[in-house]
Amino acid sequence: MSVNANEEVFDLLELFGKTVLFTCMRVKRNTVPDNLYVYDVRHDDDCSGRIVEVRPHILVNHWGTVICKEPIEMTDSGCKFVEEGDYRYMGETCKLSDFI
Repeated sequence: MSVNANEEVFDLLELFGKTVLFTCMRVKRNTVPDNLYVYDVRHDDDCSGRIVEVRPHILVNHWGTVICKEPIEMTDSGCKFVEEGDYRYMGETCKLSDFI
């Protein structure tokens, strides 16, 4: 199931030092303004809830979706690996319209 970004209430997440929007749902890309960047995040194989990878699209071990104001630099293989200190949940929520 995918959600409309304009109707979702997102969690604020700090990822690689930037504040981004996070939802555990898949977001319909066509509902996100063109000036924002959308990525899927993958959790580890042990299902511990740790974010381990960011990609433009993730099929297996999908943990959620992030929306960013700036692009995330990917490796040549099209991903960005995430270490434990690379992210933290901020304990706040935000609508897309307020994030913009």
